[in-house]
Amino acid sequence: MNRLSDQVLISLYVTTKNDLCFAQLYTRHRYRVYQRCLFFCDDPDEANDFTQEIFIRLTSKLTGFKGESGFTAWLQVVTTNYCIDQVRKRQQYQLKYQQYLNENYLSNQNFDDSDEKPFRILEQTMQELSDYQRDLLRMKYQEGVEIKTIARQQKATLSAVKMRIKRAREQAKSRYINLYAEAE
Repeated sequence: MNRLSDQVLISLYVTTKNDLCFAQLYTRHRYRVYQRCLFFCDDPDEANDFTQEIFIRLTSKLTGFKGESGFTAWLQVVTTNYCIDQVRKRQQYQLKYQQYLNENYLSNQNFDDSDEKPFRILEQTMQELSDYQRDLLRMKYQEGVEIKTIARQQKATLSAVKMRIKRAREQAKSRYINLYAEAE
């Protein structure tokens, strides 16, 4: 298999679903894909995750490879598009998280832009939550993890996860209001 071209390996994989063909493609191109992902995310662990996800998706995308360009060039485009999508999602989630914080904790507070008190109180609020509540809020609002994914990770129902998030949010809001009042 080592001597077969990428095009031949792809054709064999698409027609026979022979995992050895795909494994050979993975072995040949994994490092290049990883380096491209690392360029976008600058985190080795995240680059590994991206690389794995790209190759998982590639198993179904290979049927769309027409061979008009080299496989390496096509794979670079697939990798770049995936990484750009992930960076955009992260930025959107961070924006949503900031909006959530602004709406739930920092609104209706009279402070100028140089006043760091609300941010210190928010940080203290987050630290005073249980690890579970803090992680739950960060997953949902900072990282943008979908509720169904959280439920699957925790082996819980959607409604249970929604309730846990609601309780964590209420706990955080209540604690923030109390800490802010104490700081006055």
